[in-house]
Amino acid sequence: MEERSLLFEYLAVVKRRRWLIAVPIALGLLVGVVLVQTLPREYRSSTTLAVTSPNMTTELVKSSPVDLAERARAISQELLSRKVIERVVREEGLASDSGMESAIASIRDRATVSVPKSLTSNSRTGPDAFLVTYTGRTPEETQRITNRLATTFVDEHAALRETRAEDTSAFLATQLTQSRDRLKDVEERLRKIKEAYMGRLPEQTQANLQMAGGLRQQQANTTMSLRSEQDRLAMLERQIEAMKGIGSDAAGSPAGASTTAQDRIAALRRQLDEASSMYTDKHPEIQRIKSDIAAAESLAAAEKAAPADKRETALGANPAYRQLLAERDTSRLRIRDHERAVARAESDIAKYESRVESAPMIEQQLGSINREYELEKQQYNGLSERHQAAVLAEDLERRRAGEQFAVLYPAFLPSQPSSPDVPRVLLLATLAGVIAAAAMTFGREYLDRSIYDARTLQNEFELPVLAEIPRIATR
Repeated sequence: MEERSLLFEYLAVVKRRRWLIAVPIALGLLVGVVLVQTLPREYRSSTTLAVTSPNMTTELVKSSPVDLAERARAISQELLSRKVIERVVREEGLASDSGMESAIASIRDRATVSVPKSLTSNSRTGPDAFLVTYTGRTPEETQRITNRLATTFVDEHAALRETRAEDTSAFLATQLTQSRDRLKDVEERLRKIKEAYMGRLPEQTQANLQMAGGLRQQQANTTMSLRSEQDRLAMLERQIEAMKGIGSDAAGSPAGASTTAQDRIAALRRQLDEASSMYTDKHPEIQRIKSDIAAAESLAAAEKAAPADKRETALGANPAYRQLLAERDTSRLRIRDHERAVARAESDIAKYESRVESAPMIEQQLGSINREYELEKQQYNGLSERHQAAVLAEDLERRRAGEQFAVLYPAFLPSQPSSPDVPRVLLLATLAGVIAAAAMTFGREYLDRSIYDARTLQNEFELPVLAEIPRIATR
């Protein structure tokens, strides 16, 4: 007996169980056809949104680059917001049969936002674009709702940007007003403190040092002038005392003469010295000068021996004496003025030195309020710049001059349903029938104890098979 291969055994099993294999496969295919005919049709359409370029120059409108995935998530959240979907539901009349909540939930489940594959690479060019996809029951409804979602999102996004810009500008205006009030309060406190310490402020230290130095120089000059005036007064006093002691030749001199006897004696002696250098003692000129000196000395002695009232009367009539008295009085007035100037300079120097010494303590007291003022000023300047930028952004949003979304490609009318997928359903149903047929065939063969060939008989009873009668087909 010839041994048959496993392939022939498998073929024999297939031939033997052909109905058991064919019926599940046919039933699976039939179920697939039924599913294709009975499952509801769903159509998918999409529209492309693009970010338009600003209408103004880039100096006025600055757009910061944003990651496409992050922007897609933000657009998805905004597109699927209640405000947008509720407006779509009202305009399309989708809440007539069902409630508003169920209609909103249905659109949220059927709408998606994605980035086109052509823009996902790092080397993308052109504007940012996004796909808005919607799945509906009919082609017309799908196209209409997709376009409605896109246009509603564009309108609501523009209105939202404008509202956001207005709210930002109003908020910054409020913050700027509060910061201005705080800055004025700090400035008022700083002004009052500086007024209280005027002249002793740290920034006035150099001026105070210069004033103290100038006053010291002025005091030194005044002291020198005082000493000179005191010396002059002492000289005047000596001259007056000398005239009082010696007397005046005003009574015996012609009117207008101002030379005292002592001065005349001194002058004659100088003449005698000069003449002695040229003549001998017996020269007539020498003799004349000596006689004049003797006469002047006799006159001075006579005036000195005269009564005091007569001498005072004579001195009072002497213009030189009166001039010395006037100069003495003037010198005394000058001395008193210089003494007052020196005392005043000393007081001013002490005042400016006190200001310089107290400057570090005042600087420490002003440190905290100065820091508060600088911080508040920086905050005010920052808020002012941000408020100006917000006002500009608000105006740009009103003019729609910034970045805006626009419908780049409207939604198309789908010609084929996206669900159910007919080839996929039929393939899965057929595959399920094949699996069921294989399982049933394997189970039937495993449970069947019949013997169909010589090998099975030999293996079952462990006996040799001598001969095998083939199947004889009958007509």
